[in-house]
Amino acid sequence: MGKNKQKKRAMRRPFETGGFLVMMTFVPIMPRRMVIGLSRLAGHLAMLLPLREKKIGMKNIDAVFGNSKTPTEKRRILRSSFSTFCLTMLDVFWFAKHPEKRIARFVDFEDGPIKDELLADKPAICITAHIGSWEVMGQTASLLGANLASIAATVKNPVVDRMLIEQRGRTGQVIIPQKGALRTLIARFRNKGKAAFVLDQKTSEQDGGIYVDFLGLPMPVSSAPAALAYRTGTDILFGFCLPSTGGRYHMRMSERITPPAFDREADADAVIHQLTRQIMDIVSEEIRKNPQFWLWSYKHWRRQKGRTYPDNYPTY
Repeated sequence: MGKNKQKKRAMRRPFETGGFLVMMTFVPIMPRRMVIGLSRLAGHLAMLLPLREKKIGMKNIDAVFGNSKTPTEKRRILRSSFSTFCLTMLDVFWFAKHPEKRIARFVDFEDGPIKDELLADKPAICITAHIGSWEVMGQTASLLGANLASIAATVKNPVVDRMLIEQRGRTGQVIIPQKGALRTLIARFRNKGKAAFVLDQKTSEQDGGIYVDFLGLPMPVSSAPAALAYRTGTDILFGFCLPSTGGRYHMRMSERITPPAFDREADADAVIHQLTRQIMDIVSEEIRKNPQFWLWSYKHWRRQKGRTYPDNYPTY
């Protein structure tokens, strides 16, 4: 990292920390209506301002949906996406206060056999995406007794990172830094624990990413969940937590993948690639069904030299 970037980051840290403290102080005492109103206002403002994220989001929506949706529909999707992301961030703080009471009132967790597996005393790999509130999902599952650890990237501001982990852990959720998580995860599986991955972002091939189709476009994604599932014989469970009416969330565990039994003679790379493709197909289907709740404003697809891409592949 260059010296100028280091200086800029150091200058930003007091403001980031101050902003986080303000949110941590005031958001939990807001009435639910105000939290919802702020998130909706943020969505409308984002569509009025010349934000870089708005351009990225529209390029992504155009690439995925083409002419199947009108410009008005695309703008509505992006506005809702901004609002949903803002609500997710606010709810990290809001649900940290009296979490048992607030989750019981504002989160409906759909019953079903895969929900029972999530709460059972057995290892599992849990997959979700940046759709709806992945944060509330982790809080709810942990509060209900799931022995859950979530894999998370480390925030560059160490003070904010420490406070964010504290907020996320109010209901018993364990946060494991993404870097160097492998040994910790294997130990958790041996002790009947579960690990949650938010799996819908680009992972470079140098960091273990492998190319599969995601929303109809090739993208390198992490092969870690598939590799862990195959080598440890651990089932993969899928869950999503989407906004509902009245400031509520509807949470459900949608399906399960049981990996093939590990075979030393088999082509492990081929098995892991196939499992990763299955995972991303399920995530893609959920996003296509509920595009208004997904985080479109991220550079999910990036071209690399030496590879060919379809004509609708986005360029940022």
